[in-house]
Amino acid sequence: MFLCPERFPTYQAHEIETADAVDDTSDWICLKDAAGCLITILHFYLADEDLILDVHEGATGTGTTAITETFPIWVNFNCASTDAAINTMVRQTDAANFTLDTGTYPYNNIIMFYIDASILSDGYDWIQLGSSGGHATNYMAATYTLDRSRYQQATPPNALGL
Repeated sequence: MFLCPERFPTYQAHEIETADAVDDTSDWICLKDAAGCLITILHFYLADEDLILDVHEGATGTGTTAITETFPIWVNFNCASTDAAINTMVRQTDAANFTLDTGTYPYNNIIMFYIDASILSDGYDWIQLGSSGGHATNYMAATYTLDRSRYQQATPPNALGL
């Protein structure tokens, strides 16, 4: 099986914006018909200010209740490096949030979270990338990729609830 966008639909979680302006404004996505969701965050560094990332859960796609269960996290701390040992995704300790220390890693970064639908609280099917901090001259963007879901008809469903 290959990674096919028909089986792993990908949605924009947040358009490119200054990191401080993204604070808790990402779109919500429903995991009701998916095994989970891979959240991919692109962070473009220009100035030092830590970026704190977490994931919210909700019953209707609203709120700021953070997931308290831990989830897998991967980070590429230096996307611009030509050194393959540095420019690679590195598994982090599972956690319920992640702080990108831009003083230690003053580079462009990729951060990935895998949210298994089974860790959501009872009655909660919706998730949202949450964030705080981030510098006004740094930029970020994010996508959601649904795991083991598929478009069921020619016109894709509106998983973002727009």
